[in-house]
Amino acid sequence: MNFIKFLKSKIFIINIVISIIISVLLVWAVIKFLHTYTNQEQKIEVPSLIGLTVDEVKVVLEDRMLDYELLETGSYNPNIPKEAVLEQLPKAGEIVKEKRKIYITINPDGYASAPVPPFYGRTKKEIEQIIINSGFKVGQYEEVDDIGTVVRGLKFKGQELKSGDKLPKMSVLDVIIGNGQLR
Repeated sequence: MNFIKFLKSKIFIINIVISIIISVLLVWAVIKFLHTYTNQEQKIEVPSLIGLTVDEVKVVLEDRMLDYELLETGSYNPNIPKEAVLEQLPKAGEIVKEKRKIYITINPDGYASAPVPPFYGRTKKEIEQIIINSGFKVGQYEEVDDIGTVVRGLKFKGQELKSGDKLPKMSVLDVIIGNGQLR
């Protein structure tokens, strides 16, 4: 009985009301502080950095109070200058706050090198797939007198190749293939 009487007392009700008011004010103060502390009003649009050199990126981002971090060099893209930005994250046009890092990937000096795959004795269809899958391009076919109609060699810029030779990817390889006739 005394407990129910206490819950209905004036002192308990005043304390509950004061507790609720203090809790609401405390939550409101924390929300206001976080809103100010995290710069919710600040909006900076990320510029497009694709095609710019690292020095140009530094200048553009310093003007907007943004930072950058070089992730790595990507796959070579011949449409973008060497040592220029290939990709960026966040993308151009996104909204960020000051001191946000923009992660960039740089275009390397050229295509990476790859070994010439084993080719001797392959058919025309096989060698086409092998060359493409190795990162090269198929050039012209040169027929030679041979009893088989299989690959007898590969050339790059007129030079005969051996399996394992290193060439830049996207190089054009000419195929020497037998014509099936022995003279």
